[in-house]
Amino acid sequence: MWVRLVKNFDIPKWWALSREYDCYVKELVPDLSEWYDGNNDTSISFDAYIESKINKQEAFIAEDDINDCLGIIAISRANNRISFFGVSHRAGIHTAGSKLIKHALENLDDKKPVNINEINSTSPQIQKQIGLLLDFGFEYSCDATENGVPVNVFVKPPLSKE
Repeated sequence: MWVRLVKNFDIPKWWALSREYDCYVKELVPDLSEWYDGNNDTSISFDAYIESKINKQEAFIAEDDINDCLGIIAISRANNRISFFGVSHRAGIHTAGSKLIKHALENLDDKKPVNINEINSTSPQIQKQIGLLLDFGFEYSCDATENGVPVNVFVKPPLSKE
């Protein structure tokens, strides 16, 4: 397994990975339109988001030896946050997820807090992801809403204060 930048030809893989998580989002909201289409006031569409992350070189994909997508993570260097984190249900959350989180953290400023929103679901997949975040030093911060969906906000404190 290796991690590389997401390219335009990976967009179908990213969409397929995101669709694996639709069942968890549907636990919280019956209509996924704002989740994917955004709204004109506070969020952009998922397509525009993907394009932006690719153009800024802020999205990374973990692949196996036959180029199957094991997971994707996207960051915002400007906001020092992980803005997307998904591991395929066919992959090991600890193997692929750990590699992706480590890669993201290497590309963010460890002297500032790092934030990530996680879907507010009790499903085993989401709970495994939360456990992985806790293993990396993230702490629960608060509840919020992202594109109309309830999320938990986790924060990794800075390694050193300057």
